[in-house]
Amino acid sequence: MTALHPTDPLVLATAAADTLVVAADPESRRSCVFFWEKYRPLVLDVERAAGKLEDPRLHSLAQALRAAPEDPDRHRALVHALAADAPHAATTTALLDAAWLAERDSRLGHHLGARHRAGAAPVTLDELRAVTPRHTPAAAPDAPVLVVIPFRDRDTDGTRVRNLLACLLSLGDQSVSRDRFRVTVVECDDRPRWRDVIAPHVDRYLFAPKADTFNKSWAVNCGVLHTAGEAEAICILDADILTDRDFIARNVARLRRRGTGGHLTYRDMLGMSEDSTAHAVRRRVLEGAAEADPEEARGFVVRRPPGACVWARTGVFHQIGGLDERYEGWGGEDTDFAYRMDFAAAFDSFDDPLLHMNHPPAAVLGADGELVNSHIPWLSWDPREPIGRLDRFAPAPH
Repeated sequence: MTALHPTDPLVLATAAADTLVVAADPESRRSCVFFWEKYRPLVLDVERAAGKLEDPRLHSLAQALRAAPEDPDRHRALVHALAADAPHAATTTALLDAAWLAERDSRLGHHLGARHRAGAAPVTLDELRAVTPRHTPAAAPDAPVLVVIPFRDRDTDGTRVRNLLACLLSLGDQSVSRDRFRVTVVECDDRPRWRDVIAPHVDRYLFAPKADTFNKSWAVNCGVLHTAGEAEAICILDADILTDRDFIARNVARLRRRGTGGHLTYRDMLGMSEDSTAHAVRRRVLEGAAEADPEEARGFVVRRPPGACVWARTGVFHQIGGLDERYEGWGGEDTDFAYRMDFAAAFDSFDDPLLHMNHPPAAVLGADGELVNSHIPWLSWDPREPIGRLDRFAPAPH
C-alpha cells in the first residue's frame, strides 16, 4: 500500500461496487465508449478479483450486483458488507486494491446519489410541450449573453428533442431577467424537422442545411454568426444539459472578473440514467424546482470532459476562429476548442454539477477503434474563409 492509497474501508468498498457496475451495466459503455474501451483492462481486473472472493456471502453479493447493476439496494448491500469485512479479512485485499487502481486511473466512474430511488415514471415530449415557460423569449438588442445550442434528432424517436425542450424550459426559468440573454438553437439536418417544437422557446431558430453527418462545430459557428445583437459572452451548450435556476447569473458573474477569457462550468459530467433523467426533468421542469439534485440521481461520471458547457468572451471566440469546422460527426472538436481557448486567454474550470440527460449514443469510434476525427491535428484550425457560412455544405450548382 502506498502513501496515497486510501485507508477508509467505505471509500475502497464503494470503489469496488462502482467498478463492478461500470463493468456490468450497458449504460456505462454508452456514456463514453472511448473511455470504456480505454480503461477496460482495469475493470476486468476488478471483475476477476470479485470472482475469486472466498467468503460465500461477499461472493454472492458481488455476483448479485453484476446480475442487476442498476439496483441501488444491491450496490449498497455490497458496499456495506465489504466495508465491514475489509479491516478483518485479507481475502478482500486483492479486490479492494484492484478497485482503487481502477477508480484512481479511469476517467469513467459510477455515481449513486445518497437519495436515489429507482423507478421514476418517464417524461414524454408531449408532457413538456404542454408546459408554460416561466419566462418566454424576450432578449433585448443589447443582451450581453448569447447561448448557442447545436442540435440534431433524426434517429432517437424524439429522445433528443425531448431533452432539448427540457433544456430550453430550464433556461426559461432563470434568476436573471430574460431580456439579458439570447438563446439560439441551430438545427443541423436535411430539413427543419423540429422547428415547430423549438421555435416558441428560443429567440432565434436557425436551420443549417446538411444532409449527411452532423457537424457541431459548424452549427455553433453558424449560430454565433447569424444571431443579431452584440453579445459580450457566448455560452456553447449541449442540448442534453439540464441547467439550474442560477446558471446564467452565476456564470455571468464569473466573467466580470479581470483576466478571464472563458471557462468550463464543471469538472465532471454526470450522464444520468433514463429513470434519473426522468426524475430530474420532472423535478426541475414539471415541478419547478430551482435545481435537480445530483444526490437523487444515478448514472455514470465522465471525468474532465471538455465541451458540454463552455463560456467564452465573444472577442476570444472570434480571435481563435470559433470551432474547427473540419470535425464531422462526434468527437474531438470540443477538446480542440478548449486547447485553443487555453492558449488564447485565461481559461478556467469550475466544479458546478453538470447533469446530462440520457439519450441513445452517437457513433464516435471508427473501424480502427480510434475517434472518428483522430486524423485532424490538434490546434491546427486556421480558417482562410469566413466561418459559419450557411451555404458551406450546399450542393454544388450544376
